[in-house]
Amino acid sequence: MKTSFQLTAITVLLGVSGISQAALTSTTGPVSFSGSASVTATGGQAASATNSNNGATIANVALGQFDGANGVLTGVDLQLTSNRAQTINGSGNKNNGPARTVNGSGSSSALLSGAGVSASFAPNLTQAGTGCTLAHGPTGPVNCTWGPNTAAAATTDTTVGADEANLNDYAGGGSVNASLSLPTLSATTTMSATQGQPGSGSTATYKVDWSGSLQANYSYLLHALASFDGSSAANSLTLDFGTVAQNSSSPSLSFSLFNQANADRIGLDLDSVIGSGDTSSFSTDLSAVTGLAQGSSQAFLAGLLTSATGAFNAQYLLNLSDADLGASNTRQNYQLTLNLVGNVAAVPVPAAVWSFLTGLMGMLALVRRKKSA
Repeated sequence: MKTSFQLTAITVLLGVSGISQAALTSTTGPVSFSGSASVTATGGQAASATNSNNGATIANVALGQFDGANGVLTGVDLQLTSNRAQTINGSGNKNNGPARTVNGSGSSSALLSGAGVSASFAPNLTQAGTGCTLAHGPTGPVNCTWGPNTAAAATTDTTVGADEANLNDYAGGGSVNASLSLPTLSATTTMSATQGQPGSGSTATYKVDWSGSLQANYSYLLHALASFDGSSAANSLTLDFGTVAQNSSSPSLSFSLFNQANADRIGLDLDSVIGSGDTSSFSTDLSAVTGLAQGSSQAFLAGLLTSATGAFNAQYLLNLSDADLGASNTRQNYQLTLNLVGNVAAVPVPAAVWSFLTGLMGMLALVRRKKSA
């Protein structure tokens, strides 16, 4: 006979083994990137014209995922070390007529994004050009160019944590992508005047170069270590009740479930128990355990029932897992086996009782013979 049952009684939390614990760390190491994006504004017979290239991607960075064999992933930080540089240049043209001045400007914002991560940088970068003059010319076309003008590099550093709901995205055997982009990127070109200047125009090109490195820092806890022994691995335990008399007081034996000690170990859950064999001849007080802290134990009792005679044995498979914290796809499952054996024997009739019964039967026979006579 095979018996399966789900534990419903929940034990008191035996210790703090959550993400608040001091955790171990590992890192992907810095992954270099470099990229640029630009936008050009073109103005015709107008004082000002603007163009944008919003959402331009600078780089996509592949970061190695956390290996769940090392433990349970409890946190992720993306660490960015980088610089942004700006360059702007432009040109102008006109036909005959009075002199004109052309110029331009640009602005951009920046964003680091990934699974459960969105970090923007303030303030936005802006850059103004030096411009150039279209000289007075009585006849024929006149042209000028200005720039390129380059601004000092802007440090763009941050460390940002990923949302807990996205931790699974950072665990596995492959990579997870993070993106560096410019949510806004625009350029404006200007001309001081346009009257009487058919065919006049100006341009301004604004460019952003972004380079640096990005790495993922992983916080984790060691997997739980379930055992029937506090100091060594013991995946199975046999409790032998020996031989007891029928209808005597039910004997009981104690045993404990341990999560072996390590300050960096996650808690242990006892989720369910599956019993097989002569489970009706034994009793246990096995109940669910939630978050059994490292170095802690939970005691239980098992008993042998004495109402029926026979040789009995039963097996209980304890299904356990890492506590429900961190990335679920890095938690592991475990199984311990509890064996219960015992004999219940009928009580033998003492010799004195047999002698009494024999004498009593003889007296009854004698009485019957006398009655017959």
